[in-house]
Amino acid sequence: MSSELSPRVNGERTVAVLIALLVLQLALLSLQIEKPSGTILFRSWTLAAQAPVLSLSSQAAHGISDLWHRYVWLVGARAENESLRDAVNRLSLLNKAYEQSRLENVRLRRLLALSDPLPFEVLGARVTGRAPSFLANLVTIDRGSRQGVRVDSPVLSGEGIVGRVLLVSADQAQVQLISNPDAAIGVMLEHSRTPGVLSGTGDMLLELNYIGDTNPVAVGEVVLSSGLDGIFPKGMSVGRVVEVARGKGVFQEIRVEPLVDLIHLEEVAVILDPKGHETSSRMP
Repeated sequence: MSSELSPRVNGERTVAVLIALLVLQLALLSLQIEKPSGTILFRSWTLAAQAPVLSLSSQAAHGISDLWHRYVWLVGARAENESLRDAVNRLSLLNKAYEQSRLENVRLRRLLALSDPLPFEVLGARVTGRAPSFLANLVTIDRGSRQGVRVDSPVLSGEGIVGRVLLVSADQAQVQLISNPDAAIGVMLEHSRTPGVLSGTGDMLLELNYIGDTNPVAVGEVVLSSGLDGIFPKGMSVGRVVEVARGKGVFQEIRVEPLVDLIHLEEVAVILDPKGHETSSRMP
């Protein structure tokens, strides 16, 4: 059987050798044959075989390059975005600080305008503390006996009366606001000049007492200090009537809204006692 396979194997080898020689012959011929354009045929075949590979590699390189450029752009855009955000935050803080300075300037101008027509020496002060309650009917200011502040010194703002000094230390003072339940001011109605007593309630509205049923009172009428309490000068604005009702007795029930925003109080003016008398009531 091996004798039968031997001629077949030899024949296959002969055919393979012939094919190899034929391919070699064609390759040698292609190295010598030129196309009408002058290009060697073998080189044309090589370029044709390389074309798909070169195209794929070119597309891959272009895609990688484009991806890299996009990545670099995104990194740069993120850094620029963070820088712009920081700049916006800084500008926002500066704008808020400027706005606060502008509002403080407006409030101080009102205090200056208040002090001009008054025949008293007026001292400006800042509110530095409030009593721990919702309405904060007691506040602390940064002026005391060293600056001439005394117990019962009237405290004002650009809109009207704030309260009176209750306790004094060397460089601080505690102010009782007109909304305090223990506060009372001698007042009068602006139009009828009817006198009464304005009392604090611990609430946003004050009570105007001792105005008889026969006295005309209109909603919106301004309430002024009468000067009869011996503390506040006469004719200073205190509040505005917001409610009027007939009382159970001979007096009307009248509610008054303070002209001063006592909740957001920041700067005040203290009328100094021209006599400069001492008092024994002091803060510890």
